[in-house]
Amino acid sequence: MKLICDSKNLKTYRIVSRANHLVVSPFFKSEVNRLISSKKKDANIIEFEQLLESECEIPVKTHINLFSKSSMTSKMNIIYVNKLKLKSSHRDLLAELLTRSLEIMDIEGKVSKLLHLQDADERSTFFNEFGAISKSYI
Repeated sequence: MKLICDSKNLKTYRIVSRANHLVVSPFFKSEVNRLISSKKKDANIIEFEQLLESECEIPVKTHINLFSKSSMTSKMNIIYVNKLKLKSSHRDLLAELLTRSLEIMDIEGKVSKLLHLQDADERSTFFNEFGAISKSYI
């Protein structure tokens, strides 16, 4: 998984760059393995790691939306970052970016199948915990 940033916004660029470094980091991978092991005993950790290391490119684009309450949204296979809502810390934005990227990777249900995530609540909880791991590494 590689996030591709086409923004000139410095904060967005830094968060995307940090996310790309983090996903290939051995420390992050070990924390993800620990998370999967604690949640799902029967999950295929090796295939999930291969999915994270795949050449899948996810575009990250910035936009301005006065009426949106969230800093990021994902539509189709693109993550949109609202420049007006980037007041959160780098940690929170990085966690949200990784959560959104995992949601995009799961559009076809690949992640849910590998990790045996049954329903939307279980999937949402896992995706948020996956993103939260990044807060320890910034």
